[in-house]
Amino acid sequence: MMHVNRYFGDFWNKQDRRVQMTDSFGPVMQLGYIVEDIDKAALDWVERVGAGPFYRLDSIVLDQYSYRGTATQLELSLCFGYWNDVQIELVRPLSTTDSLYTRALRDCPGKLNHMATLVTDLEGVLNQHKLHDRIVQSGGMPQGQKFVYLDEYLPGAIHLELIQAPAATLQFFTMMKKVAANWQGWKPVRDIASIGQDFSELKAE
Repeated sequence: MMHVNRYFGDFWNKQDRRVQMTDSFGPVMQLGYIVEDIDKAALDWVERVGAGPFYRLDSIVLDQYSYRGTATQLELSLCFGYWNDVQIELVRPLSTTDSLYTRALRDCPGKLNHMATLVTDLEGVLNQHKLHDRIVQSGGMPQGQKFVYLDEYLPGAIHLELIQAPAATLQFFTMMKKVAANWQGWKPVRDIASIGQDFSELKAE
């Protein structure tokens, strides 16, 4: 017992010390997975935990994409759905260009790849926390959204994605979440263009 008390005494003494901590980036709003078959992955989420519906974007070319400092063009297929308040993002790379996504698909398909949080001033956050040297990839969406991934920044070697999104994208997320909260299981995977109509029908009920 003496050895146990000594061990835990040392442990708790260490816990009493003040440690250097980083200001919170904000709540996790998204879990991201790189997958081979988006529809199958979406249905797995629907059937196992009731997430959805999922909205699929068959093709998007990222603006000013850079991977480990090298600029390149990258085309992706994306799918989004909500599991309660958390967005599930499913990504399938369509380009063979070397990228974080193609490597993840090759080395660990279907595994948790990144968690994301929203920021209002991406460059300000990077400067404040001196994070530029941790960026593994960065880019933007045609509608104005900007993002960076911090290389294996979270425990468990998970990337942290910081997203600066325009008002239209945030509104899109809100509509998707409200549709999900009232969803009864019909049509689990949908075209992303239908979100406006789905939300309008929800308001009309």
